[in-house]
Amino acid sequence: MKLALLLVAVVASIAADDTPFPAPIANPLEARIGLIIQPAVKRLRLDIGASVDVAELFRDSSSGWMRIGADFMTYTRLRSDGNFKFPVETSDYYFGVNGSWQALQSPLQLRMRIAHISSHLVDGMANDSGTFVGRKPFVYSREFVEVLVGWDFGTIRPYVGATYIWARQPHSSDPIVPQAGVDVRFPVSTNLQLRGGYDWKLIGISGAYVTAQAAQIGVFADIWNGRGLMLSAYGYNGRSMHGMYFDTADSYLGIGFQVVW
Repeated sequence: MKLALLLVAVVASIAADDTPFPAPIANPLEARIGLIIQPAVKRLRLDIGASVDVAELFRDSSSGWMRIGADFMTYTRLRSDGNFKFPVETSDYYFGVNGSWQALQSPLQLRMRIAHISSHLVDGMANDSGTFVGRKPFVYSREFVEVLVGWDFGTIRPYVGATYIWARQPHSSDPIVPQAGVDVRFPVSTNLQLRGGYDWKLIGISGAYVTAQAAQIGVFADIWNGRGLMLSAYGYNGRSMHGMYFDTADSYLGIGFQVVW
């Protein structure tokens, strides 16, 4: 009996994310409010965004649980110039809608996102005369649909899926991006939880495919009603997540924090 009650408590604490398909932990293109310091390359990544469920369509034992929502995010790359100066090099803007569903009698989960993302060079890439140096600006824009399928086993959730890009500039980007990953949420105490994830994508440019791998592990402190602060270590290797650098490699280790709401 005690073991059964303990298992119920563990599952309840893991399911604190009040949405049918919690955001994959390590996937870079998710809604976050936080900062990642990348000391080896003297850069920072600033993520500001939210994914909000706006309507629950149904919830019953036979059909499962489904919500629809909206996504608005920015992903900004900054350079560290010392003396607490961080020129902004590039910023990506993401907005769209999503639908998420979870079965109530099996571990199956599903999320679909339809979205637009664009990328822009900022004044941190310009010299004193206002001329962009190093990287020249160009139009980067894409509209896409992403579908992920997950299996929630309590402390662990593997997922697979793909993105189909139906409109894109530059056209050298290949339209299909396979994706797979795994999330781990493990309770340490009533208010502390270990969270980790690994995300893998296969990104093609003119038929040449290269992976983009992201990893994250950290401790989430539940300060109030499922909301709190998460301190993490991050790793990234592969094609850059920033559109202005979509055809270049990016690799870093970082530390940072996220505000979890």
